[in-house]
Amino acid sequence: MTLPDNWSEYLLDHPLPVRRAIHQGMCRELLSESPDFPRLVGWLRRDPAAASFVLGAAASGQRKRERSAPHNLEHALSLLGSNWARNQLTQLPILENTLTDEAQRAGYLAASSRAMRAARLTETWLIERRETGHDMVSVAALLHNLVELALWRDAPELARQALAIARKSLIDFTQEHAENGSLDRCFSVGRAFEMVLGEAGIDLLALETALTERYYLPVMLLAEEASIPTLGAHHEAILVLARRLAFASEFGWYHPVIRRLTISIAEQLHLSPQAAWRVTVKKTLTDAREFTEIPLYHPGHLLVQQDDGRDLLWPLTADYGLDDGDNGCHASGTANRTAPSATPGRLLGDTIRQLSRLEGVEEIALYENGEDSQSKRRFHWSRNGEVALPDRLALAQSPLLSRLQSRLESLGIDAQNLERLAPHLEPSLGQAAQSGLVIAPLAVDGALISTLFVRGPRGEQQREILAVLDRG
Repeated sequence: MTLPDNWSEYLLDHPLPVRRAIHQGMCRELLSESPDFPRLVGWLRRDPAAASFVLGAAASGQRKRERSAPHNLEHALSLLGSNWARNQLTQLPILENTLTDEAQRAGYLAASSRAMRAARLTETWLIERRETGHDMVSVAALLHNLVELALWRDAPELARQALAIARKSLIDFTQEHAENGSLDRCFSVGRAFEMVLGEAGIDLLALETALTERYYLPVMLLAEEASIPTLGAHHEAILVLARRLAFASEFGWYHPVIRRLTISIAEQLHLSPQAAWRVTVKKTLTDAREFTEIPLYHPGHLLVQQDDGRDLLWPLTADYGLDDGDNGCHASGTANRTAPSATPGRLLGDTIRQLSRLEGVEEIALYENGEDSQSKRRFHWSRNGEVALPDRLALAQSPLLSRLQSRLESLGIDAQNLERLAPHLEPSLGQAAQSGLVIAPLAVDGALISTLFVRGPRGEQQREILAVLDRG
């Protein structure tokens, strides 16, 4: 697939497609005689294509009147009016009808998710700084990768090529310079797209200039070095950090680049790294729940919170179209890819990833080695959102569990031994065991560190899981 001639003109005349769920939400809002603009803006904030169309139309109208263009969606809609919104927004192309190839559509959706995540993080961090003009910067973050979205629509092979370059640069940096290299040059999606488009005969700077004039963005779309005076230096720095974190977190959250980004975020927010991390995690988990409802993928589902100083658990593999082979080495800080670090957290994470792929596994939970009467759940994964394993275990009510922990023995419970063993577990565990349960105390150097529960498998499947745990 080749790009159309005069691609910049083509982009201005052919709006990007909008996800069906967003299109339907906007159409429902516009059925009212007096649409509620704040609710309509809520839908626009969930789709960079729809937001860019509104801002572009408003900026164009203002330019003809020699007036200032809008910096936020509310202002843009108030300039355009409800009749315009009713006539134009309902006619936008729908993504699911426009991109029928599943892989191409998945790439477009991943780019949309990245844009939204960058926008939400930018807004959150600026609010933390008590900034009043966060809307303008958030809009710039939402629209920062319109070129990538356009490539997924018009030439997906070029988008894949650019992302492969960006991923490789991030992986190489993580392995070779993660602790002391300059983050400014470690990886850049923008430079990757500049390289790929240059080989296709397209000047990214000229393309961004044309789009910036149309959409009146306060920051160039992809070039991290470019800005115009309406945006402060700290605004640009925060936006760039949000874009980088949105990209890097697709590989997981526990590797050196994420730590380095967190330190840079803390400097911008005038917080400690721990406080900056808490702000970011809180927003990430909130957005992940919202994205699930849209639906849209969010790597917040990879985030595993730990409250102690032990090795951080590696996140589960994401299902967003990246090759598992490339995605497997992202968090390693070792230079030798064939000899990864064998820390307990790394090994445990790899084991859990294996378990999550096994047929019949419905739920996985990891509990801390509690020294009091209760053991708190420190990790949880569910295939279908069903939760049967409790937040806390009452150890006094589970003598069978205490025995397994003291002996460091694993056990599978299914129909053959359920009636005999369930009474020796607390009621919640006994109920979970109805669908099959594997209990595996985990130890390092003979000392119990946590206990793993795997719900769902039975019979031969349980033996397969026990074999995986033995290998882990």
